[in-house]
Amino acid sequence: MHNIPNMEVGTFGTRKGAITASENLFEIEIKAKGGHAALPHMGVDAITVGSQIAIALQSIVSRKLNPADNGIVSITEFITDGKKNVLPGNVKMTGDARALSKETNEKIASKMLQIVEGTCNAHGVSGSVKYETTCPVTFNSKDQVESATKAAVSLLGSEKCNGDIEPRLFSEDFSVMASEKPGCFVLMGNGTSEQHSRPLHADNYDFNDELLVIGSSYWTELVEQQLK
Repeated sequence: MHNIPNMEVGTFGTRKGAITASENLFEIEIKAKGGHAALPHMGVDAITVGSQIAIALQSIVSRKLNPADNGIVSITEFITDGKKNVLPGNVKMTGDARALSKETNEKIASKMLQIVEGTCNAHGVSGSVKYETTCPVTFNSKDQVESATKAAVSLLGSEKCNGDIEPRLFSEDFSVMASEKPGCFVLMGNGTSEQHSRPLHADNYDFNDELLVIGSSYWTELVEQQLK
């Protein structure tokens, strides 16, 4: 169970199949040829190469994935060794990719490598990609979802329960356990007030203490139903 800000307090949500995305961290390194800013023709500007790669990577989701699939490619760092009057010879970009299936994740990784290699070859420089899946997709099993939803409806009422919510593109390490044994990841609303709708992991996030009673009551209801 995980609380979700900006969702009515005490409401419940889950779904069969993929419910949260995989997290895939990547690092791209470009080795070009630095030089003086006044003599760009004497080197190969790593910023130009890196910028073209950063923009091209956004075409993976918009043009390479089936629009019905979910994916994200985000560059979060762009680091160079240049100065105010010196063109950089090296660029390192890091980022985060998300996907709701193994197939989509593999496509993102392969297209990323193609873009980096192709762009670097066009400029006569070298480039490398490290792509690591740090958290797999959270996949909910059918029977466990049905049991979880039944307990939630019994406790909260059907009007506060959604057994087919949209998947989320954040990642959850419960996925590791769910990949070994059938499981179900559920979401519980943290509230919609300004105080309780702040994003998870934000420095001003505020957990809604009302959920302590609701959450513990849910687990009790689930156990009692399983023991019948």
